[in-house]
Amino acid sequence: MDADDYMADQLLNGNVGAVGAVDVGRRVVGGGTSVGYPAVMPRYVGAPAQMIEQPDAPAVQYSPSAYVAGDVSWMGLGATLIPAGGQGNVTVKPIRPITPQKLLCPSNVQNMLLLKASIGGTNIFASTNGIPIEIFSEVSTAPQIDWPTLDPAVGIEFTLQNLEAFDQFFKGALYGTSVRR
Repeated sequence: MDADDYMADQLLNGNVGAVGAVDVGRRVVGGGTSVGYPAVMPRYVGAPAQMIEQPDAPAVQYSPSAYVAGDVSWMGLGATLIPAGGQGNVTVKPIRPITPQKLLCPSNVQNMLLLKASIGGTNIFASTNGIPIEIFSEVSTAPQIDWPTLDPAVGIEFTLQNLEAFDQFFKGALYGTSVRR
């Protein structure tokens, strides 16, 4: 064993310790040792398949259908008429889980307050005093909210107040990451 292999063996077997030391993987290649080989197998949605030869492995077993990939997508909020000077609720449920990155509402709707954005009965806003809908317009430079994932069983409920003397439509969309089968 030469000096490099000896040092690697000492480090890998924990015989030498130092502040900030990390565990380093190794593998045997054609009778030799390769130090620092990253033996990392990806375990995330959309990870590429990797074949591992196992001569005594059982037959392939298939799991039930599940979500396999994440994509960016839109979730429309439809159009709901909010009466002049009144309030209204809009409940929307996605067809699959989505984690919104942005709420976008048309900039031509003004003087409407977004009082609540409730997910599973929890208002994600810090108060119920209302946020001007203009903050969520497509031309707004206001920072966006870190939205939680919307589940198809729960969805999201918006409570709105129209401050105008005429009826207005609440319209918009959530843009974010959703999963697909």
